[in-house]
Amino acid sequence: MKRRLRSAEIKLISHLVRDTPEGAGIIASLEDLFVEEMEDGGMGSLHVIIEGEDHRRSGGVLADMDSHDVDGMYLLISVIVDTDDNFYELDIFKGDFSPLIQLPDVSINL
Repeated sequence: MKRRLRSAEIKLISHLVRDTPEGAGIIASLEDLFVEEMEDGGMGSLHVIIEGEDHRRSGGVLADMDSHDVDGMYLLISVIVDTDDNFYELDIFKGDFSPLIQLPDVSINL
């Protein structure tokens, strides 16, 4: 089911991409995007949905960070762009593959 990005997701993505060449364009687009939660066991990964753009493919990791969930478990969070350098996915990996409890609070770092 597609939905808009939540405020905490926008803050996290903005934090990750702010110092990249593509960052300003990605940040400007975040409130208008629709995403789908990926089937990752609830770890929190999101895929950007653009109607009529079925040909989009991953272009690689633009930015990533290490963090921890509130239960202390390791998180690797990556912003992935498509082959045109547009935001494609937010990939969240949790070390024990359990569901994400809470996104890291990056507001203090903005």
